[in-house]
Amino acid sequence: MCQPDCEARQGLPVSATPDASASAAPQPAAAPATPGPWVGFSDVWHQGYQQIYAIRFIRGKLPIDDRVTAHGQSLFQWFRLSYGPALITLALLAGSRFWAPPDRLALLCILGTVNAGAFAAAAMAWGYALHRSSSIDDVLQPCQERDHAVNVIARALRHDRQAILPVIGAGLPWIIAGAHGDFTAHAWIPFTLLLLNLSWSLAIVGNVSYWLLIPPIIVWRMRSCQAIQLRWNDPARTEGIRTLSEGYLYPAFFLALAAIAVSVPGLIDHSIFGAYVPYLYGWLIFLSMWVGVLTQACIYLIIRRFKLRAMDEIAAPDNIVFSQERMTDSLRLIFDRANSADELSAYGILAGAPGLPFGTATVVQYIAAIVGSIAGFLLQFPHTLGLQCSSR
Repeated sequence: MCQPDCEARQGLPVSATPDASASAAPQPAAAPATPGPWVGFSDVWHQGYQQIYAIRFIRGKLPIDDRVTAHGQSLFQWFRLSYGPALITLALLAGSRFWAPPDRLALLCILGTVNAGAFAAAAMAWGYALHRSSSIDDVLQPCQERDHAVNVIARALRHDRQAILPVIGAGLPWIIAGAHGDFTAHAWIPFTLLLLNLSWSLAIVGNVSYWLLIPPIIVWRMRSCQAIQLRWNDPARTEGIRTLSEGYLYPAFFLALAAIAVSVPGLIDHSIFGAYVPYLYGWLIFLSMWVGVLTQACIYLIIRRFKLRAMDEIAAPDNIVFSQERMTDSLRLIFDRANSADELSAYGILAGAPGLPFGTATVVQYIAAIVGSIAGFLLQFPHTLGLQCSSR
């Protein structure tokens, strides 16, 4: 009599009797389960698009594929959260002796524009990789450390972590004002309203800054991946690598422009901006280097290691064509062996493949622009370092 495990292999119910099993129609054997494609990066990236504060406040419950510009309610929400605090401040001060002077009006307009730009930048930067996330899944598919590389996003979405920088940013204006004694030097009502506007803007900037700090950790962790899927002949132009490189490059470009704009001559000497611009400029420079330089350096190392592993496979120790000790025999075999030309061609293709999708010269130019911006900032405003020029 067939035992239960035998019956299971035959596709029969374990509890069936021999007579019942003989009269029942045979059940087809179950096909072996095959693991599906890994979509870990796509999953966490879609979660981020729905849970990041700077994106969620505007999009609400809109489906991922819907655009904000196609929904009037979402556009109004964007305008309300961007310029609403400034409009409320002006409405409260209208007709009173505390009406904002021109410089305060300009500051309120700038803060509203900063809010609108931060909301838009968060959605655009995150959305770039959102629709290309499957290409990064493909790159990480064979990597044993793939879950460790992308889990940083899932952990960073927790409220107790995501709210840290917004809370710090919201508290900075009050701390700086208290340290400088501004509460006693200004009228209480308009100055408090101004601080509330600054707190809201810095809270938004804090959340956007947080999500500029976290994603580069993914490519930092990818350096430890020993097995990744890249094009063997041109790894830098693999779709997933292009998505990573360009996804980091675009925010870095705008960060560099913002840092250069902050260093415009005369801006720091303004009585309103003077207390905040040095801190803002230093933070923008740090983010520019973190997003624009560190990430590209990690991608360069990933591509370089892949190329070297592939080249070592071609020039294996038992391949005399690439022998380091028997050069004469190697040269002779190059002409004798029919496939030696193919091996040399493949080796040359890998050796000449670029190290980054857009070339390393772009990163060098980016660093030069940042260094030039820092030099110009320090030369224009020596008192930011406590340096004073003595006059005769």
